[in-house]
Amino acid sequence: MRCLVPWWAAVSIAASLAGCAGSESKPASGARPSTPVAADHRAILDTLDSLQAASRKGDGKGICQGIFTLRLARSIATAAKRGCAEEVRQRLFSPAEEISVRRDIRVHGAGATAVIQEQNGDVSTLSLLKQSGRWRIDQVTAQAVQ
Repeated sequence: MRCLVPWWAAVSIAASLAGCAGSESKPASGARPSTPVAADHRAILDTLDSLQAASRKGDGKGICQGIFTLRLARSIATAAKRGCAEEVRQRLFSPAEEISVRRDIRVHGAGATAVIQEQNGDVSTLSLLKQSGRWRIDQVTAQAVQ
């Protein structure tokens, strides 16, 4: 994603939202994870797929209204001093964007975290909230380069 580190850094600062502390409960030894967790993981991956597809299409409005929470979209607009869709359109898009989940998705109630890696090597932690049955990105925290 073009200019992603400064944009995601601005998002994480502007969106100083509720932390994503919490832990996923572990099933008893030998027990299979429950279906709702598996469904939530799939739904979170669908959200990330939608983000990648919208980025490739240049759909800032779709990202701000359908993938980000209202709180994140407002924080981006406030930090940028212009509309979320315009800021995202200017900073986020690449026709060849590739996003992959780098580590486990952690679901804790109506919240979740996922660590993603972009094709340029940038790594970020996404905090997601389940709203009206859909997972939305609520906060993005860029990880420091090691």
